[in-house]
Amino acid sequence: MKTHPGRQLCLVILSSLLLLSACGGSSSSSSGGSSNSGGQISGGGSIEQKTFYDQIITAEDGEDIAFTVFVPDNPTGRATPLIVHGHGFGLSRITDLENPDPISAFISGDVSGDVAKRAWLEEGFYVISFDQRGFGDSTGSITVMDPDIDCRNVSAILDWAESNLVNLSHRNGDPQVGAIGLSYGGGFQTVCSGVDDRFDALVPLATWNHLPYSLYANSVPNSLWLDFLTVASQGNLEPYLLEAIFAATTTGDIDPETVARLAGNGPRSFCEREQGRSPSGADALFIQGSNDALFNMNEAVANYECWRDAGNEAHLFIQRDGHILPALQTAGELILFGTEPVLNCGATQFNTRDMAMAFLRSKLLGQPTPALPDICFSIPGTDSGRTLSEVPRGGQIANVPLTTVTPGAPSTLVDLLTGLPLQTLLTVLQGLPAEGQSVLEGVLSGLSDPATLADYADDIINLLPSELVQKLVAPGQFIPVFTAEAPGALTGIPLANLAIAGGNGDDNTLYFGIGIIPAGGGDAELLNEQVLPVKGTGVKLLELVGLAAEVSEGDTLGLMVYGFHPYNTYLGSLLQAPIPAELVGTVDFPLID
Repeated sequence: MKTHPGRQLCLVILSSLLLLSACGGSSSSSSGGSSNSGGQISGGGSIEQKTFYDQIITAEDGEDIAFTVFVPDNPTGRATPLIVHGHGFGLSRITDLENPDPISAFISGDVSGDVAKRAWLEEGFYVISFDQRGFGDSTGSITVMDPDIDCRNVSAILDWAESNLVNLSHRNGDPQVGAIGLSYGGGFQTVCSGVDDRFDALVPLATWNHLPYSLYANSVPNSLWLDFLTVASQGNLEPYLLEAIFAATTTGDIDPETVARLAGNGPRSFCEREQGRSPSGADALFIQGSNDALFNMNEAVANYECWRDAGNEAHLFIQRDGHILPALQTAGELILFGTEPVLNCGATQFNTRDMAMAFLRSKLLGQPTPALPDICFSIPGTDSGRTLSEVPRGGQIANVPLTTVTPGAPSTLVDLLTGLPLQTLLTVLQGLPAEGQSVLEGVLSGLSDPATLADYADDIINLLPSELVQKLVAPGQFIPVFTAEAPGALTGIPLANLAIAGGNGDDNTLYFGIGIIPAGGGDAELLNEQVLPVKGTGVKLLELVGLAAEVSEGDTLGLMVYGFHPYNTYLGSLLQAPIPAELVGTVDFPLID
């Protein structure tokens, strides 16, 4: 696939990280066998004599399903539940929770890997970490969570567990099964628990509700992440998906049949009872990032509301991290993705790992559920947060005056030359030498021990502040609409009612977010690094991307408008003529005192 110049920097970074994952993510040993094999394992001995071992069974279509089984120390033979762990897209299963090599430890060091380790070593649970179809030692093409293919593989693993884990606990005749995983490892939970009712408790982190929204919102491709999926799949995607990604990143169009097919690979299809499907019956703890550039907050809100409306116990925690685009966003410790270690919910702080483990423990051991809020917005960059019973959609309406905006990448150059704040640039550049020297010294000192280089990965990626990169790549147009009269927080989904006219007509593509200028003055900042693409003209009733941000008295809030944005760079967007358009309307802010 041809890569456009505007995306090459990020793809180089993404590809390098994926090469690292390939070095340490795949199991080097596995054993034959099937779901009826009685537990043939490498190294000899019976299943219960091994602390962990690799297993391969055969899927319905003849492909291999590889997983690693972690058996707890259980001398009394007590009944114990099972946790199923799923990895992220482009990675592979955890094969050693005791003494992983440095790269494997880095890759599996997110909340889901840590909780899986605690479930096995500290709680005495069975844990199975599996290679999803097309990754690691599991064969077959990648279908991106097709319920009729991927979920049959997951069900086959549960069948094997029921036949071979001799102390697996049951309740009312069904095994006690929990699940945890981030991103793709969250998707298997939300989709497959609708197919297989043996799941009792889920902890999906940073995952999707509706893939057409994630990858093609308002018919505009999420191009950088589509390119990442292509690289991460190593060419193993189903052919129709490869064709769709190529079309999306060149023409910007995806075949409607492909869009419809992808729509079936998400929990929204089950929530809306399409194709005779029903919502999951498992209780769930959803954790999602307000700055997630792939699966944003709105997707988690949709999942939470679906689970709650289906009668399940559900909790929603919003924090900063999720899927982060290096250089364009401030990377966390795990660079591409992650979850904050501590979540602030009103006057209470929750350790993310402790909370996830306590939720699974309560559901699978029949203990009282820990006191968790229904909804928590942990505000990024602060020690504050809000607890709610409903996710606000709007709440404080302000008028957007008639404003001229210009779609298309060529307009960005003009905006850059005329609008880049010189003082901001000089201030940032003056602060770089000392910070850069410190990072460089750390990298050079780590060359003698390459494992320590991971400690400096986020510093290297973040050496040039993401705010400056954003201004250099895509300076936005700030339209002030409202000044805060008291401190508060934006916690929820902003709404917009905008009338767009002129420009390129139906070919217009504009990107909208919420911006803020501090009370003391300064540059406008795009809140939570989020934009929503919008095509065409006419009246647009929009749910903008959700927010979690503090607001101080005197702050100016407004609409950020971009004629081009690097998240959604495709050939058509680069060639769009810079013909001015006009917009007018309202923005409805979810502002809470």
